[in-house]
Amino acid sequence: MIDTIAASVVKYAAMKDTIRQRYIGDRGFYRRAMAVMLPVMLQNVVTNFVSLLDNIMVGQTGTASMSGVAVVGQLFFIFYLVIFGTVSGPGIFCAQFWGAKDERSFKAAFRYKLLSAAVLCGLCVAVLRFRSEPLIGLYLTGEEAERAEVMGYALGYLRIMLWGMVPYTISMVYSSTLRETGRTFVPMAASWAAVAVNLVLNWVLIFGKLGAPVMGVRGAAVATVISRFCEMAVNVLWSHAKGEQVLFTRRMLEGFPASWSFVGLLARKSVPLMLNETLWCVGMATLMQIYSTRGIHVVAALNIGYVLLDMFTSVSFSIGTTIGILVGQELGAGQTEKAVDTDRKLLALGVMISGGICLALLALSELFPMCYNTTPQIRALAARLIRVMALVLPFDTVSHGSYFTMRSGGKTAVTFLFDSGFSWVVNVPVAWCLARFTALDIVPLYALSSFTVLVKCVIGLYLVHKRYWVNTLSGVEGTN
Repeated sequence: MIDTIAASVVKYAAMKDTIRQRYIGDRGFYRRAMAVMLPVMLQNVVTNFVSLLDNIMVGQTGTASMSGVAVVGQLFFIFYLVIFGTVSGPGIFCAQFWGAKDERSFKAAFRYKLLSAAVLCGLCVAVLRFRSEPLIGLYLTGEEAERAEVMGYALGYLRIMLWGMVPYTISMVYSSTLRETGRTFVPMAASWAAVAVNLVLNWVLIFGKLGAPVMGVRGAAVATVISRFCEMAVNVLWSHAKGEQVLFTRRMLEGFPASWSFVGLLARKSVPLMLNETLWCVGMATLMQIYSTRGIHVVAALNIGYVLLDMFTSVSFSIGTTIGILVGQELGAGQTEKAVDTDRKLLALGVMISGGICLALLALSELFPMCYNTTPQIRALAARLIRVMALVLPFDTVSHGSYFTMRSGGKTAVTFLFDSGFSWVVNVPVAWCLARFTALDIVPLYALSSFTVLVKCVIGLYLVHKRYWVNTLSGVEGTN
């Protein structure tokens, strides 16, 4: 009997040690991970915190103006992720070329990133400029007078925000490339400078402080545009001033043009990512439109919830960015086993972080909506939706980390099916059927739609476990 107990204790201790070795890193591992993750996390937290304050300030002007800004935010969300997807494909190569110390190919990938992002930015500006009213109208239901009021606020906000699209695109190209080299401090500093400018100008222009006119939501748009130019200036000027360190701005045209085979490979890996981000964010915007059929008050309540959620997901989702950089660099250097180990431990870290964030969101669900100048009904609805968002978050973190794992190895076709494919085959149809064929209230409708992510988690973890994503791209010659 004693021997059996002793054997069980030894077996348990061995299993515990195995789990610790597989999923928990040493101090050196976390020091290295935090060197990349912390600046990205701080940048996203500060940015989203100022967006939160911005949203609260706009929320003081009334429900109609807040709903108008929320609808425009959905349209710009698509733009932001289109640009993110456009720079992500070349970014896979940048990370691996940096790990392989291939400067010429690294600069060729950067040039491709810059040119493709510029083209996509121009297309997005044209669509939002000339099709803004019908796009906004998709989200507006209810009485004609209420719809007209929200439309007026939305159009006024959007027409000013168009001016910030170009600097945002340029800043994304430079900041993402800096991160791929492991230099995360400068993008963080640029973001902090931008949010400081945005915060001060919001206070001045929305409420008419320091002698400025009261501009309301238009003031919020002006502040955002000016902050975009500030962020771009910091990223671009620093990168060109430090060309000997960051390399991609040192003799930028060296090796131009790239070989057609290299450009073709970049396109084959980049276009699926760009299409994935586009289709995924259009899917998310479609979900918002489906939810909005339950009334404009739902748009306002979801806006409150998403602002708080974004503040916290910027912490857990920074794990994905860290996976893309560290795992990509290790794959580029040919260290495949180290890349697998790093990925596994970062995914485990993401789960632990998101669990704590879930508890924080639950604690804030009743308090945060009180910051808005809106009806008690909308505040109560926002609190219920925030609780659902909190419970879904850990599963979203796992699926997000799985996506970045597959992306780090250049498996863009798989990530396309995994991410946007899942949204359009599962998530959107489930929400549409529930909205169209049932009389469910928005909270259970939103919950049932959101928890489809459980299926995505199972698929993602299976693909990660099978190591299908382990792939090296840095052996490709990038120049003639």
